[in-house]
Amino acid sequence: MFRANNFDKLLDKATSNLRLDPDWPTILQICDLIRQNDCTPKYAIAGIKKKLYSQNPHQAMFALLTLESVVKNCGSGIHDEVASKGFCEMLRDLVKTTQHENLRNKILELIQAWAFAFRNNPKYRAVQDTVNILKAECFKFPPLKESDAMFSADTAPEWADGEVCHRCRVAFTMLVRRHHCRACGQVFCQQCSSKTSTLPKFGIEKEVRVCDACFDKVSRPPTASSAKLDIVDTSNDYGPTAQTPDNLNNLCF
Repeated sequence: MFRANNFDKLLDKATSNLRLDPDWPTILQICDLIRQNDCTPKYAIAGIKKKLYSQNPHQAMFALLTLESVVKNCGSGIHDEVASKGFCEMLRDLVKTTQHENLRNKILELIQAWAFAFRNNPKYRAVQDTVNILKAECFKFPPLKESDAMFSADTAPEWADGEVCHRCRVAFTMLVRRHHCRACGQVFCQQCSSKTSTLPKFGIEKEVRVCDACFDKVSRPPTASSAKLDIVDTSNDYGPTAQTPDNLNNLCF
């Protein structure tokens, strides 16, 4: 059983039309539910899809920001949903029917970023097909932002499971809580993951929990030899080094 009620409440909060600004902490909680398998990708995307059809433009925009974050942070299950032919057709329909230019531009921005991110995966061809169709229909895409391009190579790591801290090996109990580092995905105790940092390469612009090793790497000033590297290979602990993608230019003639 996944926690549908928790997801619904968080989504309602994140997309409330009473908000003036995005509720990033709540959006990150939504990402957590999906990554922890407390909510299935299909259920999550179906819920966000309903919010996209809101007649209130503020609620629809907050839904788009939530969608952007879960795609950047929640892995292949979410990618399978948003890159489906049906979902892409829905987004294309919204582009054509919305009366709000900021919503149209945001949807075009997302579709373009996903097409670039999934360019080497034939399973997600529907996204690039949608871009091609919209270009043929003379919709103008905004320039691809550097942070959007980074997403193509840097997907937030899947969360690891464990009964002991990945660093100090202390066992988790009712008193020793487990925490996940958002940079590497490993599980740590409070003492070994008490620091916070932004993670732009994963689309996380607010400070979130990271382990000591990842904090040191994120905080380390870049050198000439490492200027093109982001967070990084923590070798034995954290997985492969990410690579920076080439810039993408999308022109509308």
